[in-house]
Amino acid sequence: MSAAVEIPPGISERRVVRGGLVVGAGLLTGQALGFIRHATIAYLLGTGPQADALAVAFAPVDFWWAVLATTVIFGFGPLLAAGEGTRGPGFGDLRRTVVLAALLSTVVFQVFAPQIVRLLAPGLPPETARLAAGLLRVTSLGVPAVAWSTLFTALLYSERRFAFPAFHQSMVNLCVIVFAAALSSHGAWGFAAGYAVGGWLQLAAARAFARRTLALRSASEERVGLETLLAGPAPVLCYAALIGLNPMVTRALASTHGPGSTAAFDYCLKLVGVPLAVLVVPLSASLLSEIAPFRLRQDRRAALTAIVRVAAITALAATGIVAVMEAVGPWVVGLLFERGQFGAASTATVSAVLFGFFPVLVAWSVLDVIARSFFSLGRPWAPIAAAGLALAVNVIVSAWMPEGAVRWTGLGAVLGFLSAALLMVAVLVRNRQSHGTEPAP
Repeated sequence: MSAAVEIPPGISERRVVRGGLVVGAGLLTGQALGFIRHATIAYLLGTGPQADALAVAFAPVDFWWAVLATTVIFGFGPLLAAGEGTRGPGFGDLRRTVVLAALLSTVVFQVFAPQIVRLLAPGLPPETARLAAGLLRVTSLGVPAVAWSTLFTALLYSERRFAFPAFHQSMVNLCVIVFAAALSSHGAWGFAAGYAVGGWLQLAAARAFARRTLALRSASEERVGLETLLAGPAPVLCYAALIGLNPMVTRALASTHGPGSTAAFDYCLKLVGVPLAVLVVPLSASLLSEIAPFRLRQDRRAALTAIVRVAAITALAATGIVAVMEAVGPWVVGLLFERGQFGAASTATVSAVLFGFFPVLVAWSVLDVIARSFFSLGRPWAPIAAAGLALAVNVIVSAWMPEGAVRWTGLGAVLGFLSAALLMVAVLVRNRQSHGTEPAP
């Protein structure tokens, strides 16, 4: 049997590459606007109390967005793709489930905002915590819209219509920037208002863009039960939630290191997020509707070998980026953010956090590459176990971290993701050595 990777009938390499390029362009645009958003925060708020409050207020909604986007696109997406041209799950069933969950989360954010802030940032001073609770209530108003528009994104991806959904995040970031500039005299409130308005504008645009697709789908839809609907996305949801909780644990630790540390970690998280997204994301969304036929293969050694190679390349690229950032991190932070209210003291604080946290990029990117591959092969339990291990190690290490150890704020996350990545590599190698007939759970 040949060791070469065979492309099942119906998969077009040109279509995959073209879709990946479009998704990559949208991703880079969204990341660029995200950088401008953080640069605007730095200019107007620096690392002061309002910046700390805003970082905490954005944490739950950003967590919701990250978990939702991963679950909807990689969990519900295959269900929508499976329904193309056949009788498949109704978009209305998916919409009701996702939007209901979003509405319930918004109610929770509105009612329990002070308690959530205390849980996420126990070290915030009382006045800053009150401001964070108010900002959380405003930003959470956009959660239902973001949830609904993300579902339209999955629908359009399933139809290989990448142009509009690839720029999904850009609309919200652009509105945050515009509102923050227009309401600069109101400090952090402009950022929160921009998030809420941007979510609803994105929903309006997504609904209009997907109208034709919805009309074509309506005749082939059938009602499905909630249990059946969630059976596929549930493992993806679990993995995304476990991964998303790691930055929240580290942010909570940062809040105990004094004023400015919470905001400093948020800037560092953005600096890690851009190369992480560029290394992992672009082709994954494009491959979603194309890779399903590989689940039918009985000999998966070639696929597992390809995963090993991609993981190795990812690790080498991430290591190079980390080495550069460790060498010139303070200069990069100063170049990107040091203006307005973000002075030399803010640069020093962010650089200190960055030194200990940025190495997480290597393990995180390797974990994500292998985990997404295992999900594509229909074997989700190893990624879930690895994500759980990462969170457990992060919590344990962070709980023992002394207050004021700003430089080592990210140590728990680094060790957690390193443990998870090593676990996934071990599972991958073991399966490859056993000829890749079936990835172990």
